[in-house]
Amino acid sequence: MTAVSLIRYAVVFLAVAIGVALIVGVLNAQVDSALGSSAQLMVPAMIGAVVEGQQFARREKRRPKGAEAWNFTWAATGIAVVLNLALAYGGGAWLPEFAKLAVAPMGSRQFLILLGLYAGGYLICNRVFLGIAAGNQLSLMRSKGEIE
Repeated sequence: MTAVSLIRYAVVFLAVAIGVALIVGVLNAQVDSALGSSAQLMVPAMIGAVVEGQQFARREKRRPKGAEAWNFTWAATGIAVVLNLALAYGGGAWLPEFAKLAVAPMGSRQFLILLGLYAGGYLICNRVFLGIAAGNQLSLMRSKGEIE
């Protein structure tokens, strides 16, 4: 995985996070409810990993090897954690949905536990969805005759 892959992952993560926050905000206003869940936090990572898995398969014509996949996974997890913190503690001024993510005071025990849980979730999502997407892209390419 390259620096371009990580930048693209960050852009996709942000775009999906902002898009989901906007959709949830509009739905909440429309139905006068309080939709949203912590699953909103994982969807951007899932989609970012899918995009990168597909891009890797298109470029390399193979699945990422173990070390390649784990290197991407660790770096993408770090990006996801940093972006999640930035959105939760800094993005609330722009979109109220982000302020809802900041449920614990920065540095508190609850904050550290949640941070660890989210980081673990991002780690799993990034690793699993990277591999699934690369495999699916290769299957599609084989069915189209693009690769053997």
